[in-house]
Amino acid sequence: MMDIEQVARVVKLVESSQLYKVTIEDNGQSVTVVNNVNQQKTASPVKSKIIQNSTDKNSADQNAANLDSALSQVRATHVGRVYLSEDGATDHLVSKGDQIKKGQPICYIEELTRLLPVVSDKEGVVSDILVENGQIVEYGQPILALELY
Repeated sequence: MMDIEQVARVVKLVESSQLYKVTIEDNGQSVTVVNNVNQQKTASPVKSKIIQNSTDKNSADQNAANLDSALSQVRATHVGRVYLSEDGATDHLVSKGDQIKKGQPICYIEELTRLLPVVSDKEGVVSDILVENGQIVEYGQPILALELY
């Protein structure tokens, strides 16, 4: 059974994110939260610039594919508050310049009352950390930028 505190927390997370609508179902009950804030989807400026400067669609697709193969991102698997270390007293799980492997935990996301690990789905070298410790993230938001092997 959902309690009012969990529902209130979901409402706050949706309001502070770029999500439009979230539905949560639990034991036959469901709650839908709709965010009325205007949404703007933005693409990676580097990728957009390559596509805009290209006159041939095939070369634009090839340029975008080359960019994706050279630089990639590990994205949030949940909506919630991101923590870059297991607790506030230890070092971050990953730092800029670290080599990470597929399946390696890179951070944690606090979703409602659970602390869930985010595991890398790629191998590479961390070129940038795109979030701050304690920042609220949405599903699919980039957390790390990687240079793939």
